[in-house]
Amino acid sequence: MTDIIKKLIPKPQKLEDRNELVKIAEFNKFSCNVSLSIEGDISCEAKKLIEKKIYDICVTDVLGNYKIILKLDSQNHIFKDINKNEAYFIDVNENEAVLCGIDEAGLFYAATTLVQMLSSKGNDIFLPKCYILDYPSFEKRGHFVESRYGSEFFTLSDWYDFVDYMASMKLNCLTIGVYGCWGRQYDNRKMEYIYVPIKKYPELKTPKNSKYYSVKENRWINEDGIIPPIYNEDLLGKIIAYGKKKNVLVKPLVNSLGHNTLLPSVFPEISAKEEDGTPKQVGFCTNSDKTYEVLFNIYDEIIERYLKPNGIYDFHIGLDEVAESYICRCEKCRDKEHSYLMTEHIIKLCKHLKEKGMKHIYIYHDMIYEKFNMVNESLKERFISEGIYDEVVIDWWSYEDPVHLFNDKADGVNNIFHSIIKPFTGYYHWTIPTENNENIRACALLAKKLSFEGIESYSSMEYCYDKNYLTLADVSWNDNEIEKIDEFNERYACKYYPQKAMQAAEIFNRLHNIMKDETRELYMNRACFKLEYYFYGYRNKQTGLPKDFPGGVFKLIADNENEYIHYLNFLKENSAPAVEFFVNSGNVSLINNIWLLTSMHYYVLSDEYLTIYSLYKDYNSDKCDATKVINELERLISQREKLMLLAEETRIPANRSTYLRNMSVFRQYMLDLCEYFKRALEIGKKPKFDVMDLAYAMSEMFEFLR
Repeated sequence: MTDIIKKLIPKPQKLEDRNELVKIAEFNKFSCNVSLSIEGDISCEAKKLIEKKIYDICVTDVLGNYKIILKLDSQNHIFKDINKNEAYFIDVNENEAVLCGIDEAGLFYAATTLVQMLSSKGNDIFLPKCYILDYPSFEKRGHFVESRYGSEFFTLSDWYDFVDYMASMKLNCLTIGVYGCWGRQYDNRKMEYIYVPIKKYPELKTPKNSKYYSVKENRWINEDGIIPPIYNEDLLGKIIAYGKKKNVLVKPLVNSLGHNTLLPSVFPEISAKEEDGTPKQVGFCTNSDKTYEVLFNIYDEIIERYLKPNGIYDFHIGLDEVAESYICRCEKCRDKEHSYLMTEHIIKLCKHLKEKGMKHIYIYHDMIYEKFNMVNESLKERFISEGIYDEVVIDWWSYEDPVHLFNDKADGVNNIFHSIIKPFTGYYHWTIPTENNENIRACALLAKKLSFEGIESYSSMEYCYDKNYLTLADVSWNDNEIEKIDEFNERYACKYYPQKAMQAAEIFNRLHNIMKDETRELYMNRACFKLEYYFYGYRNKQTGLPKDFPGGVFKLIADNENEYIHYLNFLKENSAPAVEFFVNSGNVSLINNIWLLTSMHYYVLSDEYLTIYSLYKDYNSDKCDATKVINELERLISQREKLMLLAEETRIPANRSTYLRNMSVFRQYMLDLCEYFKRALEIGKKPKFDVMDLAYAMSEMFEFLR
């Protein structure tokens, strides 16, 4: 038995396993003959994909007798009842493997599947004899990569690697956030991002900094004024062109009202205004011609320089989370309803983009659905009359659990407009990783019910979300798999640990349980949302200072002691076997190390809080002395540094900085507390120990990090 199905993610639509292996190559003696009868960028990439996989194993360029034939045949009778772009079939027999695509994308995905089926034993390489007929359930499948921490440091090679990674999962859409803004956080700086150099406005730049303790180098890293490589080296066009070769359509997102502080700060004349005319430095005045002059100049540069040369006609304008503070109150705007201003703004933007050749204009749903309940036939008729209905695609996003999807308004989600759905595959990679597969599956089920055109997740680029990404790939390619979570977990375990699949599946189930939370915040479990530093780094609007940390966490534990001690013990007890498994798995791959880092992160986090809270209670009730506190803190610091070292060696360089900065905060407060105890003992004083307020022990370095 070959049991091919366990090797394939996403799962093919139809598969006939002939239960026999055929040897196609032997180490250093002969390889197989891969032939391609047509020319085309994507088809050539398909051929290279197979050759690289085989030749990497065989270490030879000698052509052999076994033939792998790649061809296109859109008129093949096998495809006559399918009529699906990206369809393909594979027929593997004793003498040859035929890969046939209905189009170039289909041929590329046939090669992607074949590569997954290759196996080796001793000096031999095998394929399973089989027949596969396959095609996607959803036309559009992929990710929106937010322009936030990590992606600003991505090199061209990092972007190419991520495109390859997506292509290996048969994902075909990548949206890159090229402009986005948030509030103040680290170093009291606005979180603003622009990822394309706009020649018309060279003053639009967003320098970044990197600040953390490197265990590997035994020194502090502190760099400032870093211009994102995607901006500094003008990489967007190259990323788009590379994506096309791998059947990944890359499109930009320019958030065009909400999440918007950079443009109105640089150009205060376009900012939303207070009633007295004072610029708010957020949002736009949507009754100002200057607003559209600036926005359209940015749009037009992106279209002319990056999209049209690459044959891309897709553009995302965002428009999510437009808070009341973003609404202009100038003389022209103040008497207008928020819903009216939004509608007119959308129409102006879409009409301009259509004039510039854009065929698909994506808009987030939340303001026009959850805020104003306008996704209805009336709005459809308005868009038809304005000539933009065929171009608009509603991007429905919800990151909640299945019960509370779309803030309890999932019943009203509709397909009146062209639509895609946006689940949450993982975003906060600079904190403890999470699993979000119940959200992904719930969104996919709704998209299937409403016949949406695609599923494109909200995401960041980080391999710690590998399982989430593959879940998305599985359900968006084959919607018959949406509710088969247990079967997927087995296939995922088999993909990386074929010899220990059952044990690996159990480990992944344990990790899934600790990454969940019984609250509504499924996508941000309690360890991430309540115990990690990041969420305490947001600035208090009144004081401008970060929230209390770690005192805020210890107050939370003290106020809910039974609940949180039970939860922390649950984390520790369930992450410990995972750490042991990944340490001893015999798998030295990046993905194994990513899972080791994730499970170790959960273990270390829970151990720190349990140990320090217990020490605090025992010390203040005279059940332990200062020496024990010092010894335990030194153990925890050493353990945290091992975690940080693993992070430095495992995370891709672009994503290390903020992840390690947050980790450095933990290391530093424990280091400061330990040093405080030692200093107090040296001068003959009994150290104070109040975890609810550690200001007495914290150093300048701790404040520097915060």
